[in-house]
Amino acid sequence: MNILCCVVILMVTFDKSVTCFDQFTRHNISLNNTQRTSKFLFDTIFRISSGVSNAFGLETEDDVEYSENNSLSTCDCDCGFSNEENRIVGGKPTGINQYPWMARIIYDGKFHCGGSLLTKDYVISAAHCIKKLRRSKIRIIFGDHDQQITSESQAIQRAVTAVIKHKNFDPDTYNNDIALLRLRKPILFSKIIKPVCLPRYNYDPAGRIGTVVGWGRTSEGGELPSIVNQVKVPIMSLAECRTQKYKSTRITSTMLCAGRPQMDSCQGDSGGPLLLSNGVKYFIVGVVSWGVGCGREGYPGVYTRISKFIPWIKSNLENTCLCS
Repeated sequence: MNILCCVVILMVTFDKSVTCFDQFTRHNISLNNTQRTSKFLFDTIFRISSGVSNAFGLETEDDVEYSENNSLSTCDCDCGFSNEENRIVGGKPTGINQYPWMARIIYDGKFHCGGSLLTKDYVISAAHCIKKLRRSKIRIIFGDHDQQITSESQAIQRAVTAVIKHKNFDPDTYNNDIALLRLRKPILFSKIIKPVCLPRYNYDPAGRIGTVVGWGRTSEGGELPSIVNQVKVPIMSLAECRTQKYKSTRITSTMLCAGRPQMDSCQGDSGGPLLLSNGVKYFIVGVVSWGVGCGREGYPGVYTRISKFIPWIKSNLENTCLCS
């Protein structure tokens, strides 16, 4: 299954293509000097041969200072608790509302990307998911499991009043691929709708096994499933990721890699969470960002490294509070 879709990928031979995991349009791209046709989400493909690293003078999150957000406080509520009694692992469908922070971003009436509930007022997702979108056409659904069944749980829908994309997001390289969406009406937490926890600043999850959750494709070029899926993926160190088949300078310090052949995120999972559990709570350590194909040897899924963006996240949360 794919990570993004959180399902085991059934490997099919395809021409190599870079994919951003969302809805598709067709693009012709050049990879390794060979012209290939590939399906993509709603973004132009990033140039795989272009170098992206701090050696080129790019500003990284470690170079940026954010003013303290005096309006952000800690709520008397819990984050990161899943409904474990429903748990089914191994690249299979999740139990109903197993991950109660899962958000389905709808654009113009159609599924567009995944996201995660961070506070009663905010959802975290990928910047590439929301660029060029009209805010008035965005809706976010919570408490959902099967998109085709409306009677199984009390799913709710929210409009969006603000879309906050990282100002240094690069649509060519997908560096700083992170965004926040403010809900028009706050969420009332319940058993089926709860927030995920943030990791501590600069936390490195390398060597751990993460869980990717989403409604993405379960195989490269396959159909989008109606039921949310999950897949377990090993998280690589930055050094290990740079030894994979990607150009090493493409992987910046604000990205992390996870996955193994046939176990990866895929198209449709964009913006969804890469989760890590401490045995009690779940923390969002990554946001599905980009990759080449789905579950291909040497091409792990690439995620936004959330721990690098904790100051940015907190500085952009207004008049809300974080659960502990």
